[in-house]
Amino acid sequence: MNLQLALILLGIATFVGILLYSLWQSRYTGRPLLERLLGWSQDVMERIPVRSLISRLRANNLARRVRQKEPSLVASAQLDLSGQAHDERLSAESADFSDSKVSGVEKRASTQLLLSEIGSQPLKIDYWARLPGTAPVSRDAALSVFREYEIDLERPRTIHGRTQPGNAWLDLATASADEVFSDLIVSLQMADRDGSVSESELTRFNNLAYYMSESLNRSLQFDMSIEEALPQAVRLERFCQEFDLLAVIHIEPPPGSGFSGPDVARALDRSGMRLGKDDMFHLYDPRTGISRFSLAKRSEAGSFSYDDLESGMLRGLVLFLNVPTVQRPSQTFSDLVSVATYVSSQIGGSLVDPQRGALSDVQFDGIVRQIRLLESSMKRYGIEPGSEEAVRLF
Repeated sequence: MNLQLALILLGIATFVGILLYSLWQSRYTGRPLLERLLGWSQDVMERIPVRSLISRLRANNLARRVRQKEPSLVASAQLDLSGQAHDERLSAESADFSDSKVSGVEKRASTQLLLSEIGSQPLKIDYWARLPGTAPVSRDAALSVFREYEIDLERPRTIHGRTQPGNAWLDLATASADEVFSDLIVSLQMADRDGSVSESELTRFNNLAYYMSESLNRSLQFDMSIEEALPQAVRLERFCQEFDLLAVIHIEPPPGSGFSGPDVARALDRSGMRLGKDDMFHLYDPRTGISRFSLAKRSEAGSFSYDDLESGMLRGLVLFLNVPTVQRPSQTFSDLVSVATYVSSQIGGSLVDPQRGALSDVQFDGIVRQIRLLESSMKRYGIEPGSEEAVRLF
C-alpha cells in the first residue's frame, strides 16, 4: 500500500467516524442531524465578512490594492513638489500601468548591464590631457588661454597645475596669482545626472588642449582617445541614472485645511532647520555648513516667501534627501524622519509618501533598507556617498 492510498483510506475512516458520532449524538439530544448541520453552516456563514470581501474584490478597489507597494526612493527628475503628479496618475491609471511596465523592463535591463560591469574597471569621471613642460608657467598665463577656449564647452571642466616648488596640485581658478606650475592638466567631466558627453564636445575639448599646447609651448598627452572615452561616458551615465535617487516624505494637512505659515516657521526653527538656498529650509551640517536635507512647500517652485511665513496658509510640506550626496545616508534619513515627525506633530499634519500613502515605522524601515543597499552598491563602484566625486555627479 502506497502513501497516497493510505491517506485516502484514513480520510474516509475519519469521515465515517464523524458521521457515526453525529448520528449517536443526535439520537440522545433529540435534534435531527440535518437541522444540526444547517445550524452549524449558518453560524459559519454569519462569521464570514461577505460584504467586505465583495467590496475588496470590486474592480476599482482591487486595482488600487494591486498598485499599493512599499514606499521607495524617487528619481530626482521625478520629484514633484506641487503634488499634481499624484492626481494625474489617478486620472490615467491604465496608461500609467502600461508605461510603468515598459519603464520597469528598461530599468531592469539598465541595472543588469550596470551590475555586469562591477569589477571590470573603476569608473572614470574625467577625460583629461596633460601638458608637461621644462619651463614653469604662471597661473595667469595658463588660465587666460584656458578661459579663452573653454567657452565652447558645456560640461564641467577644470585646469590644475603642479606647483614649483612644492609639487602640490592646485586648481588654477582658486590658486594665488603668484603661483607658477611645472605640469598642467585640463579635464572635462564625462557624465552626470543629465547625460553623457558627446563626441562633438570631446572634439572641442581636444581643440582646447591643442591650443594650450601651442600657446604655452608645452607637449601634450591625452589620457585616452575619443573612441575609448565614449563607452566610458555611457557607463558613467548609467551609474548616475541608477543612483540618482531621493528619499521623499510629505507632511499632509487634515482634509480641507492647510498649515498656518507662522506655525510652520516656529516648528522648523525649533527643529534646527534654516531658510537658505532656493528659499527652502535646510538642515545644515554644523561642521561643514553643507545641507543634509531640505524642506519645500507644496507648490510648483517649492520656495517660501515672506508672506507665506508671516501670514500665509500652506497646503503641504515636502522633505527630501539627495541620497548619494550625503555622508552616512541611512543615518541622515533617520534624522530626516525625526524632524518630519516633530514638525508634523507641532502643526497637526500626517506623514505620507509621494503617492499619499500613510507612513509608519514599517515603511520607514523599508526605505532605510533601500538606502543601505544603494550605499553599499555605490561603494562597490569606488564612489563613497557624500564624497567629492558623488557631489560632482549628482
